[in-house]
Amino acid sequence: MLAGLVMAGVDLRTVQELMGHKTITMTVRYAHLAPAHQREAIERLAQKRTDTTNDTGHTRQPQTVPVVVY
Repeated sequence: MLAGLVMAGVDLRTVQELMGHKTITMTVRYAHLAPAHQREAIERLAQKRTDTTNDTGHTRQPQTVPVVVY
């Protein structure tokens, strides 16, 4: 259940409260993500960094971002 919440995008602090953990350390200990979910998160970050528009809507040069999957 805990990992499912994290993989669904629920932040760790909220998961901590829902699970009744006293410390965030306990939550992190059990918040193991599936390798595929980790890879998707890295790919989303890489895509976000290579978008050709910035926050103001102006076009900028795309950047090359290496994606490393363990």
